[in-house]
Amino acid sequence: MTIRPSRAGALLIPLLLLLTVTAAVVGMAATGALAPATLVPASPLVTWGLPVTRALHHLGLLLAIGAGGTAVLLLPGPGRRQVTTLDPLRRRTVRLGAVGALLWAVAALALIPLGGLEATGAGTDHNVWDVAMGGDLGRLQMGVAVFAAASALAYAIARSTVLACWGLAFAGVGVGALGLAGHAGASLDHINAVNAMALHLVAVSVWAGGLLVIALLSRRMPEQTLAVTIRRFSPWALAAVVSLAISGLVSAGIRLAAWSDLLTTGYGRVVLAKALGLLVLSVLGALQRRRLGDRLRFRHLAFTEGLVMAVVIGASIALGRSAPPVPQEIPAVGDLRVLSLVGFLAPEREFSPLTMFTVFQPDWISLVLAVAMAGAYLLGAVRLARRGDRWQWHRTLAFLAGCLAFAWVLNGGAAAWGKFRFDAHMIQHMAMMMIVPPLWVLGAPVTLLSRAMPPRTDGSRGIREWVLAALHSGYARIVSTPPLAGLIFAGSLVIFYFSPLFEMAMYDHLGHVLMTVHFLSSGYLFAWVLIGIDPSTKPINPVLKLITLLATLAFHAFFGVALVSATWLVAENWYLELGMYSLDRLTLIQTRGGTIMWAISEVPTVGYALIVAVLWMQSDDRRARQYDRKAERDGGAELAAYNAYLASLRGGDRTGAAKDSVAAEEKVDSAAAEPPGGSAKEQ
Repeated sequence: MTIRPSRAGALLIPLLLLLTVTAAVVGMAATGALAPATLVPASPLVTWGLPVTRALHHLGLLLAIGAGGTAVLLLPGPGRRQVTTLDPLRRRTVRLGAVGALLWAVAALALIPLGGLEATGAGTDHNVWDVAMGGDLGRLQMGVAVFAAASALAYAIARSTVLACWGLAFAGVGVGALGLAGHAGASLDHINAVNAMALHLVAVSVWAGGLLVIALLSRRMPEQTLAVTIRRFSPWALAAVVSLAISGLVSAGIRLAAWSDLLTTGYGRVVLAKALGLLVLSVLGALQRRRLGDRLRFRHLAFTEGLVMAVVIGASIALGRSAPPVPQEIPAVGDLRVLSLVGFLAPEREFSPLTMFTVFQPDWISLVLAVAMAGAYLLGAVRLARRGDRWQWHRTLAFLAGCLAFAWVLNGGAAAWGKFRFDAHMIQHMAMMMIVPPLWVLGAPVTLLSRAMPPRTDGSRGIREWVLAALHSGYARIVSTPPLAGLIFAGSLVIFYFSPLFEMAMYDHLGHVLMTVHFLSSGYLFAWVLIGIDPSTKPINPVLKLITLLATLAFHAFFGVALVSATWLVAENWYLELGMYSLDRLTLIQTRGGTIMWAISEVPTVGYALIVAVLWMQSDDRRARQYDRKAERDGGAELAAYNAYLASLRGGDRTGAAKDSVAAEEKVDSAAAEPPGGSAKEQ
């Protein structure tokens, strides 16, 4: 189905583009980014082409995220029965996302040669494409273009909300990867800089993209549909506002020497203008939520909000093209080598068990994530308590302890030393796989989610429905088998540490993030299969659980022995380039790391085994109680039928036994037809 935008929509997009480019140029003029370069004269194509291309790039990005999120999460369903096929409004929304994702992919490809031309300067004889692809930024833009193209393809061929959800997932990965672009990837504290930039881009995409798509489609929505869509969008917009505020504070703290730079430098003034614009947007968003039933006022507020958002995005483009007051790029020479590679210096205190809990190396976004998860869990538990439902306190305690352990893993001594010493990294690794996931699993977050969030009754899917659908999917049934979960848990160790992947994770922040996500995910899958309280796709034999546990963690221990016995250094180039320890000391540190893996794996093995045994006994007790209640209702008819059957096998009166058996079976059937609490007369 072709998209026929209204006349207002046809005028809205060019106006927003023009305003974005204008704001970007004004911001670049304020920061001095438009001044001609002295060492490498810039081509006019770079000076004026990059802002326009980036504006198109951001427009496509917003349409891809906004349309996908609106179709998958926000629009109400066509009826009470849950459906996955695309109704006409969803189909139109998804096709709009396909157009946006395609524009995004083309603009991302166009940025590659422009980046190469910027590096070589005007009048170059070099192949600007090869120059761009030889750097990290060019390869990053190519990856973003691939994900954007995959999103466009998924949206274009989507006939169901499931494939549209895949399109949204591809677009989300592309947005997260963009956090490595600009000053973030080469910042002084590039861990916090990259994480803050990724959070900033995701928040802007959710907020501005959702608003833009809803505004474009509002004319085609009935009043009730528009009101429901905006009401569902409101919590996402609020979360985006909070995320933008947090990411802005982190980024400003890295790039500004003092808060006075907000007034004394051009870069600071653009940052201040952007912050004021976001404040205005939050006020407009609050007013918008009060006009859910007024289509005309909503359009006026959405139009005003879109204009302010265009200015804010233009300011972001200008900041990405400008040098901040605090220099971010550090030459990897002399004493600055460690700082340039890691982004921060090693702790001054000696590495010891005590410093694991007394040294703090902040990863602010992970702290925000830990607090957000704990807050969401407590909110769900409180909602159940107010409703009169019971939720075990020990589940809450376990999940909160997991959030605390997660915060320590990424901000404590193990994180402070993790990139400098292999033994500290191994402590961090063991905690991410064997401490944090079991605590989260024992908190039963999916069960809490399914009970605390009201189900959708209009046929659409919210977060609750998508999580439950994923848990009951064919993929979940395959990976949740104990042998495969154990293979993923243990086999990934060999692949990761005995290949270049570990060294890549040390050099590249994206690799480090993927490493963290994989360790947490594989640990959570393994814990869920063995000791999960949340419902699984199928019952698992406790004996198979114990066998998988012993085999997997035994392999884990033997892998530690292999590290102790290794005659080569893992990630040797990384540790030697840091230059902090001699080769002999690095060998000793690696031996300690293998010993830590070998020794610490025994403690979770005992804990897992005890929990599996307890859950096994509880399940047997639960089945026994169910059988006793059934026997009380039917007077032991099942046992009588079984005894009659045994009597017939012993060669007694087969005819009488058969009659007794038939009578007993009829009694069982009549008892099974009664209500669980007994007959109506008994009740």
